[in-house]
Amino acid sequence: MRVNKWGIGVALAAAIMLTACAGPASKPADEKPSNASSEEAAAPSSDCPELAEGATVDIKAMSVCSADSMKKSKGYAATSTSFGLQSTARFNPPTKSVEIISSAGSLIVIGDDAWVKSSTSEWQVADPKSTDPIISGLSTAAASANSQDPAATAAALTGEFTVTGTGERLGQKVFIVTGTTEQSGATIKTTFEVTKDYIILATAGHTEVNGQSVDSTLEVTEWNKSQDIVAPM
Repeated sequence: MRVNKWGIGVALAAAIMLTACAGPASKPADEKPSNASSEEAAAPSSDCPELAEGATVDIKAMSVCSADSMKKSKGYAATSTSFGLQSTARFNPPTKSVEIISSAGSLIVIGDDAWVKSSTSEWQVADPKSTDPIISGLSTAAASANSQDPAATAAALTGEFTVTGTGERLGQKVFIVTGTTEQSGATIKTTFEVTKDYIILATAGHTEVNGQSVDSTLEVTEWNKSQDIVAPM
């Protein structure tokens, strides 16, 4: 998809924020049938939806349970693709630190401080009012980067999803949770790979914007390991 500089700024912000328009994984965990009686996950609390083959899942309720589980992590890393842009991300919940690197631009957030850089610039303090649309887009994304993770993708959706199967990712069994929602007039097909503890290890989705297909993915590559995120300047 061809985009101009302003389009890249918007697309990059979208890729970084891992929004609900992020679509189905290009290589999801292999689905395999499971018997209703086998390995049903025990929910962390009575308010969390059941994860079992064929179960209906309230996606908003699942996102609350996922956010609670993921914020307890020592840290994790992930890769994502959105609008054709690939990025790698590292999150450190205990220090409220985020680092996202892509070919179009990058950002680092540590607490209340944020820095950004485009593919042609040096690191600079985030400035949402920058006349450079890429710097502006990155800076806008950085402003709320700490509140965004795979659970935030689920939180942006509403409706009932279905557990369609199981798979494995990072050595853990995952439940494949799929569904379709309507958002701003667009139909979004989304898939989540969720552990029994409601940790989202992958998200994926598909939608169409102005007649063009938009596919985005996010895959956690390292879980519960502290990430070394340092200030660039």
